[in-house]
Amino acid sequence: MKHTSLTISNLKKTYHYLKKNGLAETFVSAFERITEKNNAYTYTPPSEEELQRQRLNQNISRIFFSILVPVYQTPENYFREMISSVRAQTYRNWELILADASPSDRLKGVAESFHDPRIRYRKLAENRGISANTNEALSRAAGSYIGLLDHDDVLTPDALYEMAQTIEESRNSGALARVLYSDEDKWDGEEAFYDANLKPSFDQDLLWSNNYICHFLVMESTLMKKLSFRPAYDGAQDYDLTLRALRCLDQETAGGRKSLQVLNISRVLYHWRCHRESTADNPQSKRYAYEAGLAAVREDLRERGIEATVSHSKHLGFYRVDYKDIFRDRPEVAMVTGPVYHRSRIAGGALDAEGRPVYQGLLRGFDGGHLHRAGLWQSCAMGDFENSLVRTELYEAFLKEYPEFASDETAAGNSPKSVETASRSQTDKRKAWADFVHCHGCLILYDPERQ
Repeated sequence: MKHTSLTISNLKKTYHYLKKNGLAETFVSAFERITEKNNAYTYTPPSEEELQRQRLNQNISRIFFSILVPVYQTPENYFREMISSVRAQTYRNWELILADASPSDRLKGVAESFHDPRIRYRKLAENRGISANTNEALSRAAGSYIGLLDHDDVLTPDALYEMAQTIEESRNSGALARVLYSDEDKWDGEEAFYDANLKPSFDQDLLWSNNYICHFLVMESTLMKKLSFRPAYDGAQDYDLTLRALRCLDQETAGGRKSLQVLNISRVLYHWRCHRESTADNPQSKRYAYEAGLAAVREDLRERGIEATVSHSKHLGFYRVDYKDIFRDRPEVAMVTGPVYHRSRIAGGALDAEGRPVYQGLLRGFDGGHLHRAGLWQSCAMGDFENSLVRTELYEAFLKEYPEFASDETAAGNSPKSVETASRSQTDKRKAWADFVHCHGCLILYDPERQ
């Protein structure tokens, strides 16, 4: 079954987008959606042979997972499918904690019908909101790692096995994973899987722009219990938790080992069910969630001592960060590069490790598909000098080490903290600069709105 873009849900999204952004922006967005290349996505489940191999592998069974599910008036068929997806895990060392704030006991019978002692149903006295309800489940979690699952979504059968294996590998490497996340997709509840979110390695700047980590999130129990969920951020409570957890790791490790403790599993392990009331299919259903997300990003930047304004982008759930002085507040940033256009198409800016434009050929005004990645702050392996801003003192040190690159300098844009340059012609220079930056533990960032 192919997922079609011409649905009532998408028509509603277009209407709300028009109200928010105006006709011109809506036309560009619709044109991008219509003309974007058909990157067909097919979810490929693990083979039965692979699942059986995982069931027989007991070498990682010492890791115990608690899966937390806050429940509220869940349709019984969704509830049953969610529980069944956990019971279908090839990795067996888990508990499923259901914190039910529904006004009736209707779902208790469904949970008990599975006759599985690993399923722990808890009826809450009242509905105090998703954060407080999740905290009730969290307080009862016995696992060394905790995963978060929505009451109407499902895990793939290999989800916990992949998490356990990655944790074990990190343990053996000497850098124990503290936060893990996987790729995810959307599911129509029947046959179609679509809109895969294939995620990069940890990227703090991308995270400030959007909660790309989202599902399936697994966190070390001691870290999650130390932080817990905050009711003031209901709707974006997972986003708020993730931002605070990463800030906590920065403080514990001085930023040095965080990248080794925050790991992405590049495999879809989570199916986000789409229905009329879900944010996956109807962003308007929980607009308060995006306000809470905005507040969470603002607080995180403020707590880090970064002076910046945060605003909603043209897409719900995506944010724009504007810095007062990025080089002053973020000493780890060496360069900010922006898009370079040729005949209204991106020809440079953010570059991959081979020096190729990440968003090659994308039309001006396009955001790069349903994830809008081309329109978000992000780190990149290399950057063009054209339309860029670099840290003065680091760039001067680079030229001392590589004097052969000093001859093509331009004088434009010098300031006490930065210097602009304009040179796309020297591939070797871009590569040498990127190597120099990364060897100094610094970042090259891409700002899609830099002019």
